[in-house]
Amino acid sequence: MAMAPNKASCKLKQGDSVIKKKATAGLALTVAAMLTCPGLPVFADQAATVTYLEGTADYRPSSGVAWQPLKKTTAVGENQTVRTGKNGYVELTLPDGSILRLAPDTEFHIDTSLFPANKPRRFSARLLLGKLWARVTRSIQMGSGSFRTATSTAVAGVRGTLYDLRTAEARGTDIWVYEGVVAVGPAVFEQDGPKEEIAWPKEVSERQWEEIIVGKLQKLHIGPDGTPDKPTAFEPVKEEDDWASWNRRRDLLPR
Repeated sequence: MAMAPNKASCKLKQGDSVIKKKATAGLALTVAAMLTCPGLPVFADQAATVTYLEGTADYRPSSGVAWQPLKKTTAVGENQTVRTGKNGYVELTLPDGSILRLAPDTEFHIDTSLFPANKPRRFSARLLLGKLWARVTRSIQMGSGSFRTATSTAVAGVRGTLYDLRTAEARGTDIWVYEGVVAVGPAVFEQDGPKEEIAWPKEVSERQWEEIIVGKLQKLHIGPDGTPDKPTAFEPVKEEDDWASWNRRRDLLPR
């Protein structure tokens, strides 16, 4: 799911949050990462590897193929889907060292996973249901390329960051940014259409915005109809739940 081409547009700034307005329909959360390092390392494998597994989980190698039990060290690549059970926890490590963790009752599909030598890296995936914790390596932000994660209502672009992404049919999409910056945009863009500058607290509908920049220690909610709220600050110690706390502890473990 690619973001719309970069065009001149009006911007509105509110603290660390930036909103671009443009006619659009729907919403997608795309994590877009800019890569500029001239000497990227060579990655022999393009697939993610299961580096932690607890409880039950399975994966589907390709569309139409039966689900298979997931095991530690299983390689999960392009056009493959991982699904966790009610007690399942899965950690996927990408060739560049980025970490993706899936909570129980989560379904996650990888669309693109390219980590070529000395060339921009491209990764795109979809969180179909559930919770995703992502720690994207800083190297992602050092070059031209992309690192995207989408839900049914949003697309999010990352620049070496740590974020918690969740989606559910009745609730829409929620994202908490712990480190770095995430660019959140609509899922479907109309190529042409009027742009307008609007100021809070006027309602921002899914047909009036192009991108919201969510900074460190900010959270954003996008409703099931694709309407985004205003980004607000959060305090991890006061607001994080068991899922977030578990991930924060695991991030501290030596690798």
